Amino acid sequence: MNIGQVVKALQIKHPSASISRIRFLEKEGLINIKRSSGGTRKFTNKDIEKISKIIDLQENQFYSLKAIKNNPSLLKSSKTKSIKINDYSLRDILKQSGLSTEQFNELISYDFEIEKQIYKNEDLNRLKAWSYFYSLGLEPKNFSVLKSINERSNDFIEFIKSLLSSDFEEDESLIIENYTILIRSYLLKDTS
Repeated sequence: MNIGQVVKALQIKHPSASISRIRFLEKEGLINIKRSSGGTRKFTNKDIEKISKIIDLQENQFYSLKAIKNNPSLLKSSKTKSIKINDYSLRDILKQSGLSTEQFNELISYDFEIEKQIYKNEDLNRLKAWSYFYSLGLEPKNFSVLKSINERSNDFIEFIKSLLSSDFEEDESLIIENYTILIRSYLLKDTS
């Protein structure tokens, strides 16, 4: 695999993966990629797994590159200290999601996002999804159907809540979670 293909593969799980980041990891001696006789990097699946592990250690476990380099056992261990972050600043959430400030501002201009003081994990997951679509070459203008779906879904969820008896206080997030499962299953129904 070449470096561009590796970045695309990594961006599914780590939107912040980039060619320059991989080159930096190589320069710092954290990865050692074999090269062809012409000097082109030739990545193996093992190389990709190692890069993914390094990015995970940095972004989700909050290890510095120096700590990773000085403790090679971190790359071999599946047991790493997991730190759960619940609140993110705008800067941190953009870094974690892989979105640029310009892309985020474009999402705001299309009313898909709003700027807040504190962002949550749900925001991070949504922004990672936006980052994924940006990496495919899509932009917010390609998602006008999303607004229509959202409006109709909100009305439908309110309808479901109105059908519930008052002694049955259903959690709105549970309704949304199950509704999302249905939507996902119907979208994937014809592709499997």
